[in-house]
Amino acid sequence: MKKNICLLIISLSLIFFSCKKHTFTVLYKINFIDHEISSSKGLAMEKKGLSSDRYTQFGDYITSITPKKFTAHIWTVGYIDRVLDRSNNNANNATMLQYIDQNGEKLSPNDPSRSIDFSDNNIVNFDPVIYGNINNDGQFVNTPIDFKYFYFIPYNLYQELQLPPEYQSVTLDMFPSGSVTDNILKINHNQILNKLFPNAGTSRNLYLIFGNTDSTFIVNPNGESVGFSEDCPIAEPGHDLTIRSNKYVNMIFNQPAEGETTVMNGILSINTQDLIQVYAGADNVPYTRDDIFVYAPRFWERISSRLDIN
Repeated sequence: MKKNICLLIISLSLIFFSCKKHTFTVLYKINFIDHEISSSKGLAMEKKGLSSDRYTQFGDYITSITPKKFTAHIWTVGYIDRVLDRSNNNANNATMLQYIDQNGEKLSPNDPSRSIDFSDNNIVNFDPVIYGNINNDGQFVNTPIDFKYFYFIPYNLYQELQLPPEYQSVTLDMFPSGSVTDNILKINHNQILNKLFPNAGTSRNLYLIFGNTDSTFIVNPNGESVGFSEDCPIAEPGHDLTIRSNKYVNMIFNQPAEGETTVMNGILSINTQDLIQVYAGADNVPYTRDDIFVYAPRFWERISSRLDIN
């Protein structure tokens, strides 16, 4: 991957304070779901996912489609407690819990466990990589820890759509040959984002960064370069599309007592109801080959995350 999340992580100070064998256990899970979630702190998540807004640049609106299948091939996913600082050799003493190591040291890029299914409401158990102050047992030393940021960076978001019957004999210009089988369209996010953000990068990676912001927005819709900052605290995505979201509820992590088990259960939600909108294209005639398929306006507001610690 051309932009490693912070190779300087290797230089984070790993401080070993204790020779005593600890008997507590921490389990790490994420639940990937395709519908709205509520807050674990008694707060209602902002419900902007189902927008009736329409685009105006793609011709007349035809219909909306909910994917039959919505999956992701993950590059990396995890939590961090502060913005990494390239200028500081110990990375500003950041603490990071990385469920999937982006460098491929534990999992090859094509390992099946990197692929998850939102539409099947997957609960995935992880053996994470922990960076920062840890003891001989590989557990955090300094707690409590406030993981202010959650990050989710997929290689691909993949969806399967049952097309309306009117497309049964139509070859769509927007998608390559072989994308449609038995009137089911199989596409990844790149093809859609090319239409919405033609200037935002070349590799079309998606950097989804949650927490420590009071709004949800696209950082660089016109391809502006993004470096380490509050906009992207764990990476330098360059020109790749970067989304910041306030739709994240975190809880403070404390080290379990001797003999106890703590479960860190993350939840990542993408509301896929009517996610794909279809437009009539340049000829403005519906159900013809130049029709346009795009994510609904402000699709990033459909994405939310929560961290439960039990």
